[in-house]
Amino acid sequence: MTNTGVELVRRELEAANRQDVEAWAECYSVDATNHGRPAGREGLRQIFETLVTSFPDLHFASGQVVVDGEHVMCEEIISGTHLGTPELPVLGGLLVGVLPTGKRFTVQSIHYYHVAGGEIVEHRAVRDDLGIMQQLALLPPTMHGAGDVSRPALGR
Repeated sequence: MTNTGVELVRRELEAANRQDVEAWAECYSVDATNHGRPAGREGLRQIFETLVTSFPDLHFASGQVVVDGEHVMCEEIISGTHLGTPELPVLGGLLVGVLPTGKRFTVQSIHYYHVAGGEIVEHRAVRDDLGIMQQLALLPPTMHGAGDVSRPALGR
């Protein structure tokens, strides 16, 4: 299962990086959950379409990967340029109705995938949504001279 899960997550990230919404969604089961909520393959396809509409150059760079049987945890550096307005409340829901800023973001995230039967049946992620909003100039930056010492330096 170890190689199957890792290969599936790699295939998912490759589809995402091509902005191939259909191939991205095909990695998920028809009854997959996203952040503990029922979404299914079709719901995830809609989420992915919203992400690609909002960030046409959306990119996920894979970092450290940890596997435990059917469970895959992957560090992912997410980047993109805000060029569209999402219809669904993705990335914390703070971008719905917001006109594109034209600004680029880069943040660290950790993604959990439960893989069964050759499909992703569960996905969860911890992202730096505050960092995204700050980099898009939708929220004020950290005011302390040292910056936010709890975030990694990602070459912003």
